[in-house]
Amino acid sequence: MISIIITSFKEPKTIGKCISCIADSKYSGITRPFEIIQVSPDDLTLKAGRKEANRLKLSKKEYIQIIDPHKGKPFALQIALKKAKGDIIVLTDGDTYFGENSVSDLIKPFKDKKVGGVSGRPVSMDSKDNIFGYWGHLLSDAADHRRKACMVPIGNYYVSKDKFFPMSGYIMAIRNIDIDIPSNVLSDDAYISYYLRNKNFDIGYTPEAKCYVKYPTNTKDYFKQKVRSLGGFKQLKKLGVFKKDKQSRSFGIELKYTFFVLRYGKSFKEFIWSILLFPLRLITWIKIFWERDVIKKDMPNSGWERIESTK
Repeated sequence: MISIIITSFKEPKTIGKCISCIADSKYSGITRPFEIIQVSPDDLTLKAGRKEANRLKLSKKEYIQIIDPHKGKPFALQIALKKAKGDIIVLTDGDTYFGENSVSDLIKPFKDKKVGGVSGRPVSMDSKDNIFGYWGHLLSDAADHRRKACMVPIGNYYVSKDKFFPMSGYIMAIRNIDIDIPSNVLSDDAYISYYLRNKNFDIGYTPEAKCYVKYPTNTKDYFKQKVRSLGGFKQLKKLGVFKKDKQSRSFGIELKYTFFVLRYGKSFKEFIWSILLFPLRLITWIKIFWERDVIKKDMPNSGWERIESTK
């Protein structure tokens, strides 16, 4: 049995498509029995999810709602993980949608008993005709390249051995084992990835399992999202998760991808946009240093941070 957990906050316009692209077995490749667990703190998103479930005629066992007490995504994940009955649990967000056959492709590596988690490939749905859309494509393609480079190919997917790159919270699947996620963790997908590695599981990557994502379209939202997600790696170091594997995200590590960034552009305009990404990332890591090391900022009181331009 497969469980799908969808965490969503103030996303009534997108939650329906997120649910339908998974529940439609002809499109997603999902097999019955399955259960979709939606965790949201707000009424509008919960009502929109219920409306779509009713339209799809999902049974009470196939669609379950959990009201998150507004304590954030990590807390919501922990509640849903305890509720999930599936042997394999797929995790995603309510403002994304899966590509065709992504569910069936995502779970293929689990035939190897050593695989504890699998990441799919986030794909930008933004246009490359503007600088933020271009950056979204560049960064998602860079993550794809890095996962392939540090994992071992097996057929149409990859498996970690000595090295790995953390799974993406936009589209990932894990075995149903007891995982205790701290309620204030900033990068829950990275925490889960390292947790599984520390339990001697391998991490898989299936690039054919695609998840379409809208990335920030202004600097305010960009910094809000990236400072939290990338800054979460500093928090993970303090939590002591870097045992079997070293830290995989830092400014120094990113500099190793300089030539990838410079070669990515296909025109002079895109080359200039690639150059401009470097000062943006430098400012991002300076902000991370300030928030994590200087003022020691923690999770917001509500736990949820809405990135408006990604909705």
